[in-house]
Amino acid sequence: MTIYLKEMISIVAFISAIVIGFIALFIPPSGIIDASVLWFTAQLLVFTSSLLGVNLSIDALKKNINNK
Repeated sequence: MTIYLKEMISIVAFISAIVIGFIALFIPPSGIIDASVLWFTAQLLVFTSSLLGVNLSIDALKKNINNK
């Protein structure tokens, strides 16, 4: 159950980062993205990669244990 929750949260965070970055292009002044928007988008992407990275390492540990 928790693995699916992590995957869903990471998908939502990734989509949110893309949407926020895209919307920021059209907010006045058009074509200029503020540093705070870039920082928040980067934080969402780091959060997504950390969730998926932890999930991958747990899967690798389970596979190692099962092979022994």
